[in-house]
Amino acid sequence: MYSDIVLPTVTWYEKNDLSSTGMHSYIHTLSEAVPPCWESKTDFDIFKSIAKKFSELAEIHFDKPVKDIVSAPLMHDTPAEMAQVSVKDWYKGECEAIPGKTMPNIVVVERDYANLYNKFISLGPNIKNNGLNAHGISWEVEDFYHELMHNNNYVTWDGNQYPSLETDANMCNAILHLAPETNGESAYRAFKAEEEKTGVPLIHLGERNRSIKYSFEDLQKQPRRVLTSPIWSGNLNDGRTYAAYTINIENHVPWRTLTGRQQFYIDHEGFIAYGENLPTYKPKPSPEIIADLLNSPKDSKSIVLNYITSHGKWQIHSTYFDNLRMLTLSRGIGAVWINDKDANQIEIADNDWVEVYNDHGTVVTRAIVSARIPQDLCIIYHATERTISVPKSPIRNNNRAGGHNSLVRLRVKPTLFMAGYGHLTYSFNYWGPTGVNRDTYVLIRKLEEKPRW
Repeated sequence: MYSDIVLPTVTWYEKNDLSSTGMHSYIHTLSEAVPPCWESKTDFDIFKSIAKKFSELAEIHFDKPVKDIVSAPLMHDTPAEMAQVSVKDWYKGECEAIPGKTMPNIVVVERDYANLYNKFISLGPNIKNNGLNAHGISWEVEDFYHELMHNNNYVTWDGNQYPSLETDANMCNAILHLAPETNGESAYRAFKAEEEKTGVPLIHLGERNRSIKYSFEDLQKQPRRVLTSPIWSGNLNDGRTYAAYTINIENHVPWRTLTGRQQFYIDHEGFIAYGENLPTYKPKPSPEIIADLLNSPKDSKSIVLNYITSHGKWQIHSTYFDNLRMLTLSRGIGAVWINDKDANQIEIADNDWVEVYNDHGTVVTRAIVSARIPQDLCIIYHATERTISVPKSPIRNNNRAGGHNSLVRLRVKPTLFMAGYGHLTYSFNYWGPTGVNRDTYVLIRKLEEKPRW
């Protein structure tokens, strides 16, 4: 509805990809069980097709490399973030424009547009020459780089050979072959670099895993845990459950801050101005401050609740939400969760039809009444699809009620969007709340009759 261009991408079962999360310690594969249906393509092939056409056009307009000026932001947890003691705007003439101090760094980058496609399908020499870098440490991977070209797995252009990234499986294997979480020798070298940086003995954490290397095919056959790595902060050796900062605490590794210590107070006028210089309790803004209910009708049959969009249940992580099997696992609709005491105030029983609304929009759905939900709060799970279960809204003169996004103010228009079968592909921009939105208020009331459709 909001996109300028819509491209048909595939489901999770029609492509090869990798997935990992900080919630657990396994690397998952997405495997192509069937080829892409109809005219759909994987997001990898869509990017590759765009790169190829772009390179063909670039031969006409940019047949030779050109130089581009880019602003590089001052990074967090580096000396650059303290470069400006007092916040002043050089653009307004409040201070002198000094790159890296009062403004971003200025960097000159060479753009070889005619070879964009060639660069897309190959792993460039910078990794071979400069190694891998993370969290202020670097380690050599030149031998890994050459290993990737074994068995004729390379592409040739400009007279040189490079590891091939022509397919999504090639890309997955390149990541796995280099990453310290899936290549034990890479982890060992990373720990050695961290040991030299901190002066703390650390290589013993990677010693026993040096011979382990995971390939994409290995992970397709059997789930494998990630290896202990200094890039993460948890020690997973001996089957331990992942817990953040165990490496820091147990091995006395400095924290990744400027001082190497945990800090709770930031003496900087920018943080002070927003009241974020010291972690303290802050009450939620009142409905009058947020001003979401200025034009919404209120009466004794409705109550005001804080509105939160938690990560989705049964939809964004399940392909084909709108099939019978998935619908029978839930209420068949993106329901609203409310506290039992709040529900009693306006005589809402579990599974009643309710209307949730504010000045931005309205949602008609069923209520899930639960003591697990805090009072003065309601929840609708994030990213509900508008393909099914969209009743009409009595309070909007029986127009169709919107999805949960209609209740929030955030609207970011994407320029390119890929629509899959029953789910969104997040490779491109996505609009709406991307997790939790606590600064919104809604009114909720019981519907006396079943909604119209």
